[in-house]
Amino acid sequence: MRTKSLLLPLAIAAASATSPAFADFNGGDFIVRIGAAYIETDDSVFSESAVVLVPDPNDPALTVPVQVGDALDLDDDTTWFINGTYFVVDHWAVELYHMNSADLDATYSTFAISDDFDIRSSDGLGDFETNVTSLYANWYPVCVESWVQPYIGVGVNYTDIEQDFLRPVFRDQDINYGLVNFGSSFGWTAQVGVDIEFGRDANWLFNASAMYIDADPEIEVGVDDVVLSNGLVLDTIRYKDDLEMDSWIFNLGVGYKFSF
Repeated sequence: MRTKSLLLPLAIAAASATSPAFADFNGGDFIVRIGAAYIETDDSVFSESAVVLVPDPNDPALTVPVQVGDALDLDDDTTWFINGTYFVVDHWAVELYHMNSADLDATYSTFAISDDFDIRSSDGLGDFETNVTSLYANWYPVCVESWVQPYIGVGVNYTDIEQDFLRPVFRDQDINYGLVNFGSSFGWTAQVGVDIEFGRDANWLFNASAMYIDADPEIEVGVDDVVLSNGLVLDTIRYKDDLEMDSWIFNLGVGYKFSF
């Protein structure tokens, strides 16, 4: 959060060194915004299952089909954002947006099912810091003199989960026999928002926006030689797939409008 405390004074200092752009939202204007962002992910971002054949503990010459599966859930979180908008011409602007370090609690669930047993487990994996950076082309449809400016935008996003190592999933007497590993991805994004000035001739404004993020960072999950309670041994199992991490981000913040 120290970064947040530094960015706002820097933005104000930069704005105060420029000429004001009263009331109108014209080509050549800049807006710097900062505030709170709430990210809401899908309830289940990953779910996979498969049938494996394992030795029958009662007759090693035979095998038993076992359905095994994994599922990963990510919770929601509130963090902070910063963005900058430049009006290329009247009514049209480009925006660079960054949401920083959302700590998403992850829950990892596994199951093993056969005709004779149904074994399920669920483990919390802690927080995974998620960053979203997006570039938008925004359209402001109302007249430039209005001090209430709704807008819509489309663009591209880069979603990154800050974890580039194998994280143990299961532990037994300090022995790790499972993993989960995340990646990053590019995707499309769209938003709707509104800027409301704090008065007819004010440069300060209130901002609210809602963004949809299409993201599918890679995930690798698996277990290693797990011995079930009935004596069955599951060999190494690996799933490598994409997270269905399509999310909504809701932003509330303040901004300052200026021009050079």
